[in-house]
Amino acid sequence: MKKYLTLKNLGFAVLLFLVIGQFFKIDKINPEVHSDQDFLALVNPPAQIATMIKSQCYDCHSNETVYPRYTDYAPISWWTKSNVNEAREKMNFSTWGLLSEKKQIANLQECVEVLEEGEMPVLVYVWMHEAAQFNDIENKTLLSWFKVQ
Repeated sequence: MKKYLTLKNLGFAVLLFLVIGQFFKIDKINPEVHSDQDFLALVNPPAQIATMIKSQCYDCHSNETVYPRYTDYAPISWWTKSNVNEAREKMNFSTWGLLSEKKQIANLQECVEVLEEGEMPVLVYVWMHEAAQFNDIENKTLLSWFKVQ
């Protein structure tokens, strides 16, 4: 009986998958941004808060995603695109003005919850983007601001 699944065959299959995967690029074109719908333009938070939200939330939760160089390579690119799409579905700061007041309030409450529980920014994102990590003071400042909105 022949062994079809050897370490050599498995390695070749993985390599073949990785090579072929490079032909399936992700779409890195962001949807159009309308400033009259954007969270920061509509809510007009203090400059410090706006800077934190823009630099630490907008990359995934807006239509202003900046795709880093590592997203040129599959399967990391597929995983990143999937995460961005999921983040935008949960909350998209670029389309804030299109939400009902009830949905806006729910989203603000969700911001409070994820900050209190330390769920945002996501740990894997922080590993790859060190500047995205909130320090304790930033976290408390942002959390306090979201609570009064």
